[in-house]
Amino acid sequence: MSLLLAGMPVFAAGQPADSGLDYLSGSYVVIGKHADSEKTYTGRMTVSLAEQVLKIVRVIGGRSTEATGTMDAATPDRIPVLRVSFKEHGKLHEETCMVSSDLDNYPRVSCYVQHNFTKKVGLEAWFSDHGQLRRQ
Repeated sequence: MSLLLAGMPVFAAGQPADSGLDYLSGSYVVIGKHADSEKTYTGRMTVSLAEQVLKIVRVIGGRSTEATGTMDAATPDRIPVLRVSFKEHGKLHEETCMVSSDLDNYPRVSCYVQHNFTKKVGLEAWFSDHGQLRRQ
């Protein structure tokens, strides 16, 4: 049991969500599916950190939207999640995202997207521009 407990801080410290919001700073390729729709989209995103809040600029379909993001905890287990908010087409959208890393340790983010009247949740995934799989 002591070996298990001794290893837990190392595991927790290695999780991207625990390494700070600056881990997410950078540029991304984005793919998604709008809430209440089967329509998919692609775009680009830049993320920067200012005063412990992520400043996000989303460019989807040639249209630029600003968003903000902060880390939060979800479920009774207090699982770390990224919460992102932005206004699009007159509606406030909120994303709940899981942060992980790709094979080169660049951020990879997967989100559920919804607004106040969502009947069918949307999806979004962010892929770091820097994280490209290298074949040997």
